[in-house]
Amino acid sequence: MIFQRGTDSALVLQVPILHEEIMTKRSVLAAVRFFLLLPFLAATQVSAALITYTTQSLGGASYRHQYTITHQIGEDPIHLIDIEFDPSLYLESSLTIVSDPVLTADWDQLLIGSQAGLPALLDLFALVAPLSDGATLSGFAIEFEWLGAGLPGSQAFQIVNPDTFDTVSAGRTAGAVQVPEPAPLLLAVTGLALARIFRSRTST
Repeated sequence: MIFQRGTDSALVLQVPILHEEIMTKRSVLAAVRFFLLLPFLAATQVSAALITYTTQSLGGASYRHQYTITHQIGEDPIHLIDIEFDPSLYLESSLTIVSDPVLTADWDQLLIGSQAGLPALLDLFALVAPLSDGATLSGFAIEFEWLGAGLPGSQAFQIVNPDTFDTVSAGRTAGAVQVPEPAPLLLAVTGLALARIFRSRTST
């Protein structure tokens, strides 16, 4: 298994054994609940969260996914999120968490390695307060080598109750809508066209 976490070093020094036990329990239960949830994932897209992503090319087959998580008003607060990485599409050994360092004080970030028939997981756990009341949180990011055809796309995710480890809801990440910047040549042509229209009107 791969474990990579962004936690406060002082906290780890105070309770190293307990922390490792919690991480191990989370990784095992994440695999179990994913297996039990397979029929549910195929039948529903309802989720307590909207997770959008942007993809940045780093050259060659290397990319970075950046995630924005929005709590859906009326749903339970979000304490724990698992985002799936299919090892047939993502080179598992290349998965690297590169989230905004500011997030590490409030969110534990852990990579859980794949097992037979189960994907690798990016496990996000609220250390202080859950995401709630329609709030949006950005800055989670992961870099990887893409093994699939075309560009990396949508991923399945689960919202999990951290006390019972029951799955609250499940869904898929959605590509963020981005408005492309106008090309310089297009701006120049448009400017010339507008200038000609203005001149023709003033001359008459």
